[in-house]
Amino acid sequence: FTMQSGYAGLLKSLGPTFPVLLTNINYLHNHLERQHPHALFPYIETNYEHGQDSLEMHYLSTRPRLKQLLVGIVAEVGLQLFGLDISMTEQSNPRYAQRSVAGSERAASWEISWRPTSQKPAPARSTTPKASFPDIHAAMVDFGKLLSSFDVLSTFACCVTEDDHELTLPACTERAESREADRKFEAVQALMALGGDTSRLEEVLLRATPAQQLAAGWTDGSMRSCIDFWSSSVGTALNYAMSHDADAVDIFVSHTWLPPEDWEEMMGPDVNYAEMKAATLAVMAKDFAQEHGSFQDWHQITFWVDKACIAQEHPELKKLSINLLDNFIQRCDSMCVLFCWTYLQRLWCVYEWACVLIHKPTEKVYLQTELFVREETLPLYLQAVRNFSLATTKCGVEADREVLEAKIRQAYISKQEFEVLVKATVIALMARSMAFRAGRSPKLYFTYFQPWVALAFELGMDELGSALDSCDCLTWRRVATISSGETSGRKLQDRVDRATSSAEVRELQSPFSSRGHALPPEHQEDLMQMGIGVNSLLFHQVISDWFETEVVPVLAKIKEASTK
Repeated sequence: FTMQSGYAGLLKSLGPTFPVLLTNINYLHNHLERQHPHALFPYIETNYEHGQDSLEMHYLSTRPRLKQLLVGIVAEVGLQLFGLDISMTEQSNPRYAQRSVAGSERAASWEISWRPTSQKPAPARSTTPKASFPDIHAAMVDFGKLLSSFDVLSTFACCVTEDDHELTLPACTERAESREADRKFEAVQALMALGGDTSRLEEVLLRATPAQQLAAGWTDGSMRSCIDFWSSSVGTALNYAMSHDADAVDIFVSHTWLPPEDWEEMMGPDVNYAEMKAATLAVMAKDFAQEHGSFQDWHQITFWVDKACIAQEHPELKKLSINLLDNFIQRCDSMCVLFCWTYLQRLWCVYEWACVLIHKPTEKVYLQTELFVREETLPLYLQAVRNFSLATTKCGVEADREVLEAKIRQAYISKQEFEVLVKATVIALMARSMAFRAGRSPKLYFTYFQPWVALAFELGMDELGSALDSCDCLTWRRVATISSGETSGRKLQDRVDRATSSAEVRELQSPFSSRGHALPPEHQEDLMQMGIGVNSLLFHQVISDWFETEVVPVLAKIKEASTK
């Protein structure tokens, strides 16, 4: 049901093998939590030794009596995605069982084993959206509703997608776009003849692309066209027609067009890089819309993407636009980086980063990593930052290297200082990104957040390491739970000081809190229980407030020491 509803790509993105997928299931919940902030998601933890055909799985939910539904889902995932026959034996003492009778119904542990079957895994294929995530989520909460929903699925097919928006392509032709590019060039020539300055030139050439043209939820009908767009870097007349003239743009998108060479090895053979980029950008647009207006208006958020905002088939305009890249970045409110582990190896990506570090406050840069970072890829990210060097960056045309080096000479004290600033900002932004998932459990905290703190200290950035180490995301997630009715934009300290003044929260502070103490074992289940029924909007605001309060001032010092 879920796969046929359009979520096959999302499920396959969680891992190339059955145990890896189960290990990464919490990242699915983090991803969906950002798009559906009022939904409640369980916590799932696995213990698995590589090469074995069994594992332990521990489950904790805010709702009772759903564990049998989970058993059926796990069995179908194994069968449909990996061609495995799954056996699950429930354990008598769940790891996260609460002492109360009601609480014990919310937790369960299993010993899971598997063996191959004659049934082949379901092939990767395009699906027709049939039900939105809220529909699926509601059905899963009420098992009876799930069973009775099969005879009404056809009613979803024609009328419901994740956001009930269909992509409407501009009524244009290649010839119409060509005339638009010619018109643009005539305007540029007229301006230059009058001695127009660069600011006037960028006003003529700046364009923006609506999110609905480039981004899509996993079940949106527009996902197919978005995949087509992100599958190739070659821009056409129709791509240019997707954008429009603009005075300003919401989000500048920085990314690598090609997936890493080891993409299939790390992510799995059926995971589409272009599809993940489109889905990730949809989440970014929704985050931005939520912060600046209404979540429902995310389709109207605008992106700057070179393929759509530069006339790729008009050589003169293309050259002028590339030379104005720095100016275009200044006219964008924020920067979104689709941050795969090879990003820092690409010369033009580093050039964009150099421009952003000059013109934008660090808190306006967002690394979108939720679907890319997992236990297998995390070491690749850490190594990429640790070994970053301008000398090893790659570019299609080696002569382009002089463009970047000229920018460095113009704005930074030296290449070495620039490299230090890049490493510091990436470490800080990756820590902010990982803090959202790390708040779910101590295991995720140690796996994904602490390595970035350790890397800062390893590279001699002690002040940055200390600032990052002050992140108490495990406690703050539970503060967001207790203060779930509070969604105003108060600053971190006011919110946390008020919430942590209560005895209830003081008893549930994480073992890693600078204000708390290590929890005795009998309170561990309480800590876990409170970490899953969270107000995600409030939790994200708390993390953002911490970053601006504690981390940004440290980065400002490093920037001041690196720039002219």
